[in-house]
Amino acid sequence: MAAYFWDTGFTIPPGKGFSLFGPGHFAWLGACFLLCLFLGRRYRAWNEEKRKRCLRLVAALLLADELFKVCSTLATGRFRVDFLPLHLCSINIFVILADVWRPTAALREILYAICLPGAAFALVFPGWSYLPFCNALCIHSFTAHILLFLYPFLLLCSGFQPSFSRFLKVLPFCLPVVIAVYFFNRIFDTNFMFLSFAGEGNPLSLFETWLGNPGYLIGLPILCALCWLLLYGGRRLWKN
Repeated sequence: MAAYFWDTGFTIPPGKGFSLFGPGHFAWLGACFLLCLFLGRRYRAWNEEKRKRCLRLVAALLLADELFKVCSTLATGRFRVDFLPLHLCSINIFVILADVWRPTAALREILYAICLPGAAFALVFPGWSYLPFCNALCIHSFTAHILLFLYPFLLLCSGFQPSFSRFLKVLPFCLPVVIAVYFFNRIFDTNFMFLSFAGEGNPLSLFETWLGNPGYLIGLPILCALCWLLLYGGRRLWKN
């Protein structure tokens, strides 16, 4: 499989990917769990300056990971417009950079409500399973999403208190981004944020089977509502 190290989903032959919920997939999920457990306990004990340095390091690693994807595909002649940072998780990299530069409760609410579950969703249902584990973009995708999950997780470890009312105030500012990405997909024939088709191996594909395309888009607000019900309603129940 090392022969396909620099391949992408557009160049690799079919049948070279990994199995969802196989040993390798569980190994990556286990690594994410152990990293969060180990670093979360240390993060709680650190003073404010150490916490800031840790968040800056996570943000820097995320930026380096994204630059590696772009530079490696450019260097090997495999770059496509599909590799621009317009997926939901990639856009959250810029939210994280903004939070490192000037943290606000609104930015952190977005990271809790969108980045955290989005990264978890991607790790559990990786949309890059057509790639083998020994592949640059596969490694990039796992490490980037682990870091995307880790950043808001550390914010929670430092005592950040999510607020559903605050989230409702910031949510309208996210909608123009979704609309812009939708029209970008239409113009450049891409599938950022899964707004053109559902893809494979994720719950949206079930909606596409039942409702077709674009009917499956109904599944997006349904899944988001369920996710936010769990994040905010579950948290309130836990506190009570």
